[in-house]
Amino acid sequence: MRLRRFKAANMREAMARLREEMGETAIIISTEDLPDGRVEVTAASERRKDTSTDRRQTEDTAFSPVRDQLEMRLKARRRGEARADGTARGHGFVSADLAAILQDQRIPEPMSERLLNAASAHDGDDAEAAFAHALGMVLSFQPMGEKLPGSIMLIGTPGAGKTVTAAKLAARAVLAGQQVDFITTDAVRSGALAQFKAYADVLNQDVADVRGPDELALMLDTRAELGRARPCIIDTPATNLHDRAELDHTARLVVAGRSATPDNIVEPVGVLAAGGDIDDMTEAAQYFAQLGCRRVIITRTDATRRLGGTLAALATARLAAAEFGIKPYLAGGLAAATPRRLATLAITKSATSAPRPNILPRRPLGDTEADTSGDLFGPSESTPA
Repeated sequence: MRLRRFKAANMREAMARLREEMGETAIIISTEDLPDGRVEVTAASERRKDTSTDRRQTEDTAFSPVRDQLEMRLKARRRGEARADGTARGHGFVSADLAAILQDQRIPEPMSERLLNAASAHDGDDAEAAFAHALGMVLSFQPMGEKLPGSIMLIGTPGAGKTVTAAKLAARAVLAGQQVDFITTDAVRSGALAQFKAYADVLNQDVADVRGPDELALMLDTRAELGRARPCIIDTPATNLHDRAELDHTARLVVAGRSATPDNIVEPVGVLAAGGDIDDMTEAAQYFAQLGCRRVIITRTDATRRLGGTLAALATARLAAAEFGIKPYLAGGLAAATPRRLATLAITKSATSAPRPNILPRRPLGDTEADTSGDLFGPSESTPA
């Protein structure tokens, strides 16, 4: 008996190679999903077959043994059954399962239909890959990379997490060997400058504060004249979308960033917190687009149950997802936005029920939350579980 292993990007390619090299009478011994996303099929045959003869015989045969086994395997995966080894690998979804996930995530019906249609056209039986394929067809993704390609200005509504996102971006760049400058234009919020300087001190990066669009333009011109080549991350005051004065102020900051020299133009990037009201998130995303943003950073994906508002906002405003905030810590707090990562997030959140809240005793008025400011880069090994 002759054993052969075939590795391919998907089951269809693996079976095609198996039939080509071993013939239609080969017996499948095992199948396995590899860590890199490929599949491996192990098959056996009594002797080498004349593949040309096998192909002629196939034309007169409704189902060969190999195709019979493949058909049974695909049906089993669609029913979500475990494999022969007792381990349920993959998700084994059918279209109804994906529709249920989209409904659970509160994705608007028109967008759900587009996603389902795109997923059904995917060539493969991996539903997570099909969902990722659909997201890639419906939405845009433009990760920023570990090193910043240039200076950026973060814009967001109150509570979106701009300042901590700026620190996360800087931490990732520093860990990748890139030095950055901090500039804050937030002179309104109490303690904003102190918070920004605290992050800058942790990362050993420079920070400057300016008091408005004119000072920002002057700061950027001065950097250019001095040959300051390192990119800067500009934090702006939170923008209330219902306050005309704040809207105008943010717009003037964006204009100031565009007035820099061609080599130092600042890219405006929206910051949007996941889990909000769909209409509010869509309104914020459309405002970002009007300011000239091409992409947004989605924060708090680790702290929200549903992502329907996020997907609707991105699609409506036609903005690209750049990064996902996945942890509260600076190091490793951001992950590049990709269709596969978004599909995994949505599937995981739908598969995991939110814990029911415990009834906690009333806390005395003087008590406060434990201070975790020292754990900016995540829990240390000495931190008790």
